[in-house]
Amino acid sequence: MSVRIDGRDVPSEGSVLDAVMAAGIDLPHLCKDDNLPAIGACRTCLVEADGRIVAACSVPASSVREVLTTTERVERIRRGVLELTAGMGEARPDLPHGAVGGEARRTFAAHGASPAGLAVRQRPAIDSTNSFFSFVETACILCGRCVVACQQLQHISAIGLAGAGLATRVTPGASATFRDSICTSCGSCVAACPTSALSPKTGGAE
Repeated sequence: MSVRIDGRDVPSEGSVLDAVMAAGIDLPHLCKDDNLPAIGACRTCLVEADGRIVAACSVPASSVREVLTTTERVERIRRGVLELTAGMGEARPDLPHGAVGGEARRTFAAHGASPAGLAVRQRPAIDSTNSFFSFVETACILCGRCVVACQQLQHISAIGLAGAGLATRVTPGASATFRDSICTSCGSCVAACPTSALSPKTGGAE
């Protein structure tokens, strides 16, 4: 079986996102790590499938006939989602340590997304207690990749999401800091993070 993606027939294996990526099409997917299952949290992989706007990571490719990734409607909605995501941790000089880097910054730039006119959420917490990495909350976009890496890849559960709505934040489990948590410093969360929220220390232990 196959699914038609932007005019090309592609094997309908896995999710629509899997099929789009197999076709070599650039589609944002900030909460989907290549080594981890889809989370479906960021909604940045929106496509038009059989006339409906859907998150590509959450729809089986075998369940649709035609997928369009570049229609005016889907690009406008997807850019809006990316702009909201960028507004969660934009790189601005007035946000201390809040420079969003890595995959997220490249994605925002590639799709022309900026948080202009949006209120950037202020989350000043910085946790440098771990000897090998730091957590800068202003750069966190709550994609959940670090949580899935810790819980499903390493089965440690040293990282979780707490709170709801605007109060949602990434936390070191039930502990106040990563130093006091059950974190083993395996580095899976750092590798999974698409921003600079979790980043390795370059000068060794502090």
